[in-house]
Amino acid sequence: MKKLILLALLIPLIGRGQEHIDTESGYFQLGVRNAFSAFSDDGANGFGYGGQFRIRVLSRLNTDWFADYITTDIAGLARREDVHIGWSVLTYPFNCETTKGKITPYILAGHCFDYSKVTKNSDGYYKEKWSSAVQAGLGAHYNITDRTDISLTAQYMMHLGKDIKANVYEVDGKKDVLIQKNKISGIEGHMLINISLNVRLFDMWDQQHKRKKIA
Repeated sequence: MKKLILLALLIPLIGRGQEHIDTESGYFQLGVRNAFSAFSDDGANGFGYGGQFRIRVLSRLNTDWFADYITTDIAGLARREDVHIGWSVLTYPFNCETTKGKITPYILAGHCFDYSKVTKNSDGYYKEKWSSAVQAGLGAHYNITDRTDISLTAQYMMHLGKDIKANVYEVDGKKDVLIQKNKISGIEGHMLINISLNVRLFDMWDQQHKRKKIA
């Protein structure tokens, strides 16, 4: 009886001493993406493209480093150009294994630097700005194979800086646009949606570093 009790007390300790292999962390992914910018202050939506790479830090923690170039047509009178360069942290609250045919949802938050320029089509007059932003949102990977995924992300970006406004107006039946840059810094927000194709290229550290004690 004493031996059975002792064995029962040792079972949890035996479990803690076992090891498992973290098969997800350490992978480097490279991808391309399309971007859609909605709810802009100019009353128009932008479309663009970009690229990204990911470094998987832990099974449930990924990092995403990206660059986007987005253009917006403003009533045929002006053109807005936006460049985003930044990073996000992705956390996987549910399943985190990359398995063919499975969906992996995630929560993201991050920061970026951006450049914006609004140019009038008729005479080339323009205003530009540099600023930074924070973003947060939701997304999901659809794993086409064990090494390739399509990802859909929706995030809200809040830019801090001197915003540029393009106001369309009409005089005597003729439309024109007034481009102005705010003198005082403020917060300007918009929704950014992107869809990307990503390929896992290589493992940044070997399996020996992936061994972890079961907590």
